[in-house]
Amino acid sequence: MSKPAAKPAPQFLLRLRERDTPTGVSEATVEKLMKVTGLTRTEVAHLALKQMAGRYLPFYEQDDGPLTVDQIRAIRQASSASDTPEEQFTQRIF
Repeated sequence: MSKPAAKPAPQFLLRLRERDTPTGVSEATVEKLMKVTGLTRTEVAHLALKQMAGRYLPFYEQDDGPLTVDQIRAIRQASSASDTPEEQFTQRIF
């Protein structure tokens, strides 16, 4: 039996600017980046997009916000530190 053909990765066209702008780069800039980094044109584009994703997209799943009083109470009841006198805590994390 033969394996089914792998689905090709999605692609998109990237049109370079005639000159560098605040939101785009020219072919000359891409060529300079390729020369300095040793990366291909595709790798330069991937690196730029990866850095942008790191800057703008969260690294963690968004939570539901602050803990409720009931949740804090449940954590304190489950904690082995619940029996520790308050005076023994010298530092707090929050």
